[in-house]
Amino acid sequence: MSSWILGLALAALAAVLAVLYLWLVRRPETETAAGLRALANLRWREFATIVGQAMQQRGLRDASLGPEPGGDSTSSQLLMTDGESRWLLSCKHGLAYRLGAASVEELAGAMDLAGARSGILLTEGRAERDALAAATERGIEVIDGRRLWPLLKPFMPVDTTRRIDRDAVAQAKRHTGIALGASLVLGLVVAVVLPRMESADGDGASLVAVAAPVAAQAAQAAPAPAAPAAATPAPDQDAIQDNPDDATLLRYQGDIARTLSDVPGITRAYWLTRATLVIDRSGSDQMVWPLICGELERYPPLRASRVQLNPRPGSDEPVRWRQCRTM
Repeated sequence: MSSWILGLALAALAAVLAVLYLWLVRRPETETAAGLRALANLRWREFATIVGQAMQQRGLRDASLGPEPGGDSTSSQLLMTDGESRWLLSCKHGLAYRLGAASVEELAGAMDLAGARSGILLTEGRAERDALAAATERGIEVIDGRRLWPLLKPFMPVDTTRRIDRDAVAQAKRHTGIALGASLVLGLVVAVVLPRMESADGDGASLVAVAAPVAAQAAQAAPAPAAPAAATPAPDQDAIQDNPDDATLLRYQGDIARTLSDVPGITRAYWLTRATLVIDRSGSDQMVWPLICGELERYPPLRASRVQLNPRPGSDEPVRWRQCRTM
């Protein structure tokens, strides 16, 4: 049941985020793009009329209205006044414009010739960063596509703005349906896959539980090392016998197992049989093998013991059997 609750929660979260993005971010972007295309399709005089109406709302009046020489050009200027000073508007009419610092410098020069104290650079295209920086230095306002459509939309024909709004809403609804379906699929996938993953983890835990008693039985079957006397020092190389009796040999094996169990990279060392030393490890072969052989070499009767290197936890390494010496 918990997997279904988690799937439902993820589906609801994904749906909410998708709806917020589609209606608060994507729909305005779609409307703006369509509005700019509509503006770009206007003739210059239609576009200039709408711009003039928008400027009147800002307190500017036409001082003269008309295209520059070569009246069919889509790059034209409008001279306006606020009653005290002149303003020069440079209109780059078209979506393809990418305004740079050169466009700002061009307008600044035209302002000097026209005696205008302020200027506005306007386009349906986009102003680059260098244009914005140059405009700030020159005191020129830049209005590109990101700000132009909200400025001119109130002066566009009503049927045009309604069509643009209707198309943007319809697209948002279509995308919302797709997003809700994708969110539902996500929730179902989580609800179905999560129990399978938990089942796989449970199978792995069962294997570990089965293997643990087997390892414990093997450890119990191994000869128990004799308990050393308290504060008994580690055997000295000269005191180790080449042909010890059984009790001494068991003591040697116990010393080796205890010493190797404290070595970094080795988690446990124990004797499975009199001739087989088992090593559980977390370090690599290259790390632990020299340490194992270094300890076995100190005991002549155990130098040729077979060493079982168990794989590291979580790895797919096989069990390895090695010998430091073959004698």
